[in-house]
Amino acid sequence: MSEDKFAEALEQQPEPRSLWLAIASQRKRLGLAARRMLSQGGQLALRGVPDLSLDLLMRLAHGAMLAQGADSWSAPLSGHRVHRYAFAGYGTGPAVLLLHGLGGSGISMAPLVPALVPLAPRVVLLELPGHGRSPDPVNGPLNAREYGAVVIASAKEMVREHGRKVVLIGNSLGGALALFAAHERPDLSAAVVGVNPAGAELSDEAMNGLPRAFPDANAGAAQMAHLLFHKTPWPFWLVARDFARQWGTPTVQRILDDARAGNDRSLGLDVLTDIHVPVLILWGAQDRLLPLRSVEDFARIEGARVVMLPGCGHVPQLEKPALTRRAVAEFVQSLK
Repeated sequence: MSEDKFAEALEQQPEPRSLWLAIASQRKRLGLAARRMLSQGGQLALRGVPDLSLDLLMRLAHGAMLAQGADSWSAPLSGHRVHRYAFAGYGTGPAVLLLHGLGGSGISMAPLVPALVPLAPRVVLLELPGHGRSPDPVNGPLNAREYGAVVIASAKEMVREHGRKVVLIGNSLGGALALFAAHERPDLSAAVVGVNPAGAELSDEAMNGLPRAFPDANAGAAQMAHLLFHKTPWPFWLVARDFARQWGTPTVQRILDDARAGNDRSLGLDVLTDIHVPVLILWGAQDRLLPLRSVEDFARIEGARVVMLPGCGHVPQLEKPALTRRAVAEFVQSLK
């Protein structure tokens, strides 16, 4: 089925629930494709599975977010136009800022929202410039520190709005940005949760393991699924090829090229050992994108708790959402 026909079928569904059932109907085919992917290394593995664009998935997810009561707006932050979602909570703790990983979007952090709205007055999902619904920066892709400035600007707005520090929760690049913001502006940061965060020291071997652009989308889909997940969630196969294509864009490769050149490869131990807010590191034990030895660096943060999450890879909030939600909620609830 082509993407146009698949999208047309989805648009004809009368209710959001029925719309998602149309996607779920592909599950059996996707399961077979996953087994072929493992046995054939990606060759012909996705034959017959729709090659959907990330843009289509984000449009569907955007509608679902609005249906669940999210606010959605774009506004300038640190010189860039940035899109955010926000959910009103009913908790008395600090507000929460959720930060996605490189090449991702705010939607990837949405599985954590149900655990946070009972604890916080507001939960904001920020989409970095060039990601999700945030347009590309006018002057080209940003470096890691420029992304960090956007995060700090968002946290500053939230502190003004709520009158107290915010909890920063990020996955992968988002985790590194959360730790960076806590170091640079402890006056804005109540605590940090890093979910398989980037930012630890990486060897040349580890850097060389991070993929560049993929000449073949099928092979790229296979490799990204292998790197990101222990057991790939079936919806990922619908957009796996387009995700592989997106991985080769300047927005993603700017960060990786900087790291390969030795610029902003890590936060550095001088930064990590100078963070003085409560920190929880959640680490998917089967992460194949970042090395396990990263945990040793994060354990050197003063008072940091490190919790290993079994049975999941680089994005635990997508692979084991209930387990990740529980760990995040317990930590946020413990904050004074």
